[in-house]
Amino acid sequence: MGAEAQMVELVIEALDRDGAGLASLGRDRYRVHGTLPGERVRVREVRRRRRRVEGQVVEVLQPAPQRVEAPCPHYGPCGGCSLQHLAYDGQLAFKARQVQEALARAGVEGPIAPVLGMEEPWGYRNKLELTFGRASDGTPFLGFHRRGRWQEVVPARGCLLAPGGLLAAVPIVERWAAAQGLEPYDPRTHAGFLRALILREGRATGQRMVALVTSPAPELPDQEGLVAALRQGVAGLASLLWVVDDSPSDALTVSQVHRLWGKEAIEEELGGRRYRIGVESFFQTNTQQAERLLATALALAEPGPADRVLDLFCGVGTFSLPLAERAAQVIGIEWVEEAVEHARRLAREAGLTNARFLAGPVRLLLPEAVAQLGGVELILLDPPRSGAGGKVMRKIGRARPQRVVYVSCNPQTLGDDLTHLLPFGYRVSQVQPLDLFPHTPHVETVVRLDRIEAAG
Repeated sequence: MGAEAQMVELVIEALDRDGAGLASLGRDRYRVHGTLPGERVRVREVRRRRRRVEGQVVEVLQPAPQRVEAPCPHYGPCGGCSLQHLAYDGQLAFKARQVQEALARAGVEGPIAPVLGMEEPWGYRNKLELTFGRASDGTPFLGFHRRGRWQEVVPARGCLLAPGGLLAAVPIVERWAAAQGLEPYDPRTHAGFLRALILREGRATGQRMVALVTSPAPELPDQEGLVAALRQGVAGLASLLWVVDDSPSDALTVSQVHRLWGKEAIEEELGGRRYRIGVESFFQTNTQQAERLLATALALAEPGPADRVLDLFCGVGTFSLPLAERAAQVIGIEWVEEAVEHARRLAREAGLTNARFLAGPVRLLLPEAVAQLGGVELILLDPPRSGAGGKVMRKIGRARPQRVVYVSCNPQTLGDDLTHLLPFGYRVSQVQPLDLFPHTPHVETVVRLDRIEAAG
């Protein structure tokens, strides 16, 4: 709206699912990041769609008691996190309400355990994906997308969610890119060479990966100089890759991977096992809390020595393998073939002959897996943010397991999915939220459901 943008004073009423403040003024409904319930703020309108208005906070006139000074120098414009201005205990309370409200919409009432937070909620990320942008003087730099403006990039220097040692690669790559006169990729014009930098770390092993993502080219300029600088400047460097992305979109698409130095993957430990982490591998970005998530899910599942178990959306077998140590038989189902092969290899190495894995859609393979087991006592599922879906949940209900353990990364889809399972005679017995992503609105939740007639 430029110089004519309207300024208003608002009293923030609540936070939405993304952690943005909500307020009403007349018939208009405002959404303002960086605000908290109860605060009186001065806001500039930046976008209006009829009565829906996106606002930018200009001044906090009356702060909430739980407001704190955000320590990150890029907080606000950067879209990486949205709750740094809220004291950590307030963040945990916000996440507990998210879970409570989502379950209430599904008709589930009852106690929810306190959110399991972190003693030190900083520097926890073991993976960062940075985008190349262009500074005012034309030089390339690395950062994160600006909130609400995908075509703009905010610098990443000083990101407090990542360990400092991992970020050591950023200025090295920036200096190399500037010296070579390389252009950042523009997703609007599809011109430019530099696309992204992926940084990964094995928190238990100390191994680090640096993966430079570019558009296609016959060779990488000054490859030897870049390799030498990163080997000297990044402690624990074990894998240095050049990833080629030939897709016109801004989303990462790996078409080729060239090993510049070291290994093609690093290793991480979780639950006493070592996992091979490639540039595209899915792995929880908070290793410390992932350990607690694994322990929580196993404790709620209570696998017994005679149990036949299904692990849906099993990935590389993070839950399947420890379940197989405690149960009679386990079948894991996962869409990604590479993850299934990894799970099979880990099972062989552990000597777990009672663990099998199927590659394909869960909704198609679930009945087949139940038939192979001859019935099922326990089903554990860990679906993506979009949820398992009604078809999968109804097939779980028809399989009639005694217990279901649902590991959720999205309270809204968790609630939706439970509405499809509860009519099959299940009740929610335990709910344990965990904070795997401090300073963001995301929350993990582990829910145990018992078949009522089985429990009786």
